Amino acid sequence: MSSSRVPLSQSTICVLLLGVLGFMMSAQVAIAMPALFKADERAHAAYAVALSQGTLPTIDTDIPDDPARYPQLAESLFGADEAHRDIWVANHPPLFYAMSLPLVWLGDAVGSPGLTLLGMRLLNALGFALTTIMVGLLARELVPRRPVVPVIAAAMCLGCGAMTFVGGGIYNDGWSSAAAFLTLYLGFRMIRQGVTRERLIAAAAVGVAAAGFRSTGLVAVLFLGACVLAAMWLREPALRTFLRGTFWRAVGIAACIGMAPVVVFGWFYVRNIQIYGDPTASSSLFEKFGREPNGTTLFQLVNPEFYGHLLGSLWTDGNIANTWSQAAVVVLTLTVAGLALDAAAKANPRRRGVLQRIDLAPQSATAHRQDLAIWALLAAYCLLILVNVAGFIAGGGWIHARYAVPFLPFLAAGAGIAALRLGRVFPFRTISTSSLQSSTTAVDEARDLRIGLGVSLAFLVVGLVCHLDTEQYVDGPVSSTFALVALVAADLVMFAVAAYVATELRRRMRPGVFDAVPTLSEPVTEIARPHARTGASPARQTP
Repeated sequence: MSSSRVPLSQSTICVLLLGVLGFMMSAQVAIAMPALFKADERAHAAYAVALSQGTLPTIDTDIPDDPARYPQLAESLFGADEAHRDIWVANHPPLFYAMSLPLVWLGDAVGSPGLTLLGMRLLNALGFALTTIMVGLLARELVPRRPVVPVIAAAMCLGCGAMTFVGGGIYNDGWSSAAAFLTLYLGFRMIRQGVTRERLIAAAAVGVAAAGFRSTGLVAVLFLGACVLAAMWLREPALRTFLRGTFWRAVGIAACIGMAPVVVFGWFYVRNIQIYGDPTASSSLFEKFGREPNGTTLFQLVNPEFYGHLLGSLWTDGNIANTWSQAAVVVLTLTVAGLALDAAAKANPRRRGVLQRIDLAPQSATAHRQDLAIWALLAAYCLLILVNVAGFIAGGGWIHARYAVPFLPFLAAGAGIAALRLGRVFPFRTISTSSLQSSTTAVDEARDLRIGLGVSLAFLVVGLVCHLDTEQYVDGPVSSTFALVALVAADLVMFAVAAYVATELRRRMRPGVFDAVPTLSEPVTEIARPHARTGASPARQTP
């Protein structure tokens, strides 16, 4: 079967550019930050080293204390208590550490263990860059008729200072978040375009990877199955037809997708149960570090401080000043206000001002049902992750920015919608007077582009300033007499990329250059074709 190559849209290109900038910002941290500086870096690096030696560690396996071969690891153990001398992150599946094996072997081959540490940091930086891109693509699935929203969403990720700072450390969170988001994205694509064998194979493979990076990937796989059910249900004229026709086939397909990670990585979770008593070893880790319970899960879920710390961690994690928590307050306040105004404008629009009606491309009933299904599924995903995080904190855990990353697609898409509404407070002058360009829809799209560009650049500035507000080190993991030169070079490259991305955003986000709403054909479902019927919803038309 031949298929024509679809060129990348301007919206996608802008999101990719923001991902590149995110990688460069994290790379600057990876180069400049002292070796094993951040929490848990030592244990993550030791996991990969143990795996390279043919050992799958447990949370009680000693971190290699070999000053000759791994001097940074040995030095970091000075003064550490017994619990922190072990590979306490060994409760995680081994996929990220298996990906790091070539870096360990390379460091051993050239006699530079610092090269291994830097390589693992850059590997995580790449994962966080992909996470930024996936946040933008998920925002496009949530708001398909506002093509500027994905750009704002991706820019907001860079505006969260902790994202790029954590991206410069040795963690498995970058790739686990990217894989989980890609799993959800492929599920949403099936809701939009139908369930085909190719999409199922791709989604199952990514779901296996998500489960292999972190246990939370299993949650994404669960919702991937729910996406399959929703996609096949929406192809039917009514729920009764779905229940009588394709329901059991849909359940079978969802079960097969769910079984794929079990077949590949189920042994690891069974191993955790045998060793620690639960699949994630959380109770054993709490006991190991002497953590005290902090209320109940329900207490955390109704505690405003829990949400404040969780969202604030996106700006204050690590050695970022606590004053940056004000950025979280400002973004959250403006988002809530903008969404409230947007809802009021839809219920009772005005002729002008912030409550003015926004003319979007017409939407079919089928597309509207797809929008509702995707929003509901992502909201349910975030709710389940929220309950898991609340349970972890109630058990005695601490809040880190890594635990807030799963909520970014939902938050960033909402922030994009709110920004486009609040931006209508400012006057807008129509550039073109032609009948085509001055139509109401075209004027609204041009206004969205102006607002989106300004908000995206504002997020970039906030991210860079927060980035510079952290301490600048000249003591990276790779020892060199030219460490200062390397730091200055990393700074210059980061700013050069930031300037290039800002210029490209300004060039591409212009009326007549940026995307119009794409023409969407009726979804095609090969696995379970919809029953032939009359009166089907027509495909969405573009104006």
